[in-house]
Amino acid sequence: MSTLQRRRVNKSSSNANPQDVQSISSKNNGDENSYRDDLENETTTTTTSTRKVVYDPEEAKLRENVSIPKLTLMEEVLLIGLRDREGYLSFWNDNISYALRGCILIELALRNKIRIIDDSARKRFDISERLIEVIDPSKTGEVLLDETLQLMKNDEPLTIANWIDLLSGETWNLLKINYQLKQVRERLAKGLVDKGVLRTEMKNFFLFDMATHPVTDTACKEAIKRRILTTLVSRNMELNFNEFFPETTLFKYVRIVALICGAYGANVLENVLSSLDYEQRDNAISRAEELLEQFSQYPFDLEKSSETGISQNLNKEINEEIINTPGYSLQLEVVAGVIEVFSRMDMLL
Repeated sequence: MSTLQRRRVNKSSSNANPQDVQSISSKNNGDENSYRDDLENETTTTTTSTRKVVYDPEEAKLRENVSIPKLTLMEEVLLIGLRDREGYLSFWNDNISYALRGCILIELALRNKIRIIDDSARKRFDISERLIEVIDPSKTGEVLLDETLQLMKNDEPLTIANWIDLLSGETWNLLKINYQLKQVRERLAKGLVDKGVLRTEMKNFFLFDMATHPVTDTACKEAIKRRILTTLVSRNMELNFNEFFPETTLFKYVRIVALICGAYGANVLENVLSSLDYEQRDNAISRAEELLEQFSQYPFDLEKSSETGISQNLNKEINEEIINTPGYSLQLEVVAGVIEVFSRMDMLL
């Protein structure tokens, strides 16, 4: 049986006045145009409101801050430790996770977020056993730094060594076991991917697949290595600047000392020195150990000259930075306290 049916047409409508048909048609066209205009207005309003929601003036302010380098201290230490082509760290490195937590504290101090509590009695304690306080809880734009700031702000003041232990999960206090920062290396690597320095690849390691992060911007990593080598090899150091490390960076020379000490504590400094001959490498390691000893106290021992004769102008440059940036003594005391922890990591781990 066929499913087709004849369509019935109303006679009255077939005999309708042409003028009436034209008026109905124009009315329908008017309604359609009106609907289209309303839809366009709604789309424009939605687009405008979306733009207003997406725009964050706080993030724009952070991007315009030229006194902060594009890469954090933790990212630079991780980048030194990564193999360029393979994109992963050595499986036998047990130090880097602990060292990265210390670098977080140094980065927060150099950004004027935390400092040592100004108490005259603090000098009775070792510098790494002095209490830290938060002075600026505003966001930094870096997830790990903001997460650490939130933990510090919501807790009582603790010492430098205590905070590094808690962030690393090295504690027997069950009430603070959740203070451990999770997947720090992976999150730092993804941050470097977002900044265009690394890329992500999946590689098979026989039993499992793992995300690796080979280096994309080799020029960025080479610039970091040159800053380290000029400090550990050259008689008079001279820093190179680029978009990741602008000349307007606050405490440029303190940062390079912290980077060397962090890389030494993380056991990745050898990756930078592998291109040197035996004698140069030995002198570079000796100079790094001098820096660890010299800057693990505050005030820094800037009167002490290098026995190796390397980077002889470093003390002068750092002294000028401290003089030209007053009000940072308690923040630099945090830097010294973390470096003191780096200097005895072999005994801690």
